[in-house]
Amino acid sequence: MAQFLMCMPLLSATPAQALELAGRYGYAGEWAVSATLAEEQPAGLWRKREFTGALQLKHLAICGPGEISEKTGTIRLSHSGQRYAANLTLGGDTCSVAGVLSEDGVAFAYCGKAGQIPLRLWLK
Repeated sequence: MAQFLMCMPLLSATPAQALELAGRYGYAGEWAVSATLAEEQPAGLWRKREFTGALQLKHLAICGPGEISEKTGTIRLSHSGQRYAANLTLGGDTCSVAGVLSEDGVAFAYCGKAGQIPLRLWLK
């Protein structure tokens, strides 16, 4: 019985954590991405970790007439190891993407009428 009780802490869920992301968005990486996400609930033994939070994009180049220099939205991200899947909402657009959390890993966000837009995300 004592051996069983000693193993119980190993099987319990880990505490909820925050996740900080950085990245680049756009064909030339012209948007800097940042997000601080909160874990929805502590990860279980075999469950993927899921996070949600605010998403900020800041334009790194000179904006033309009528263009905006910053965008905000939300992101919902699940990940296991370095692989992730995410849904982004920016303005009225919704995008979905899956890839690897790495500065070198380029994924393509599927953004409806806007098409496929390159996105790199990594942990800060």
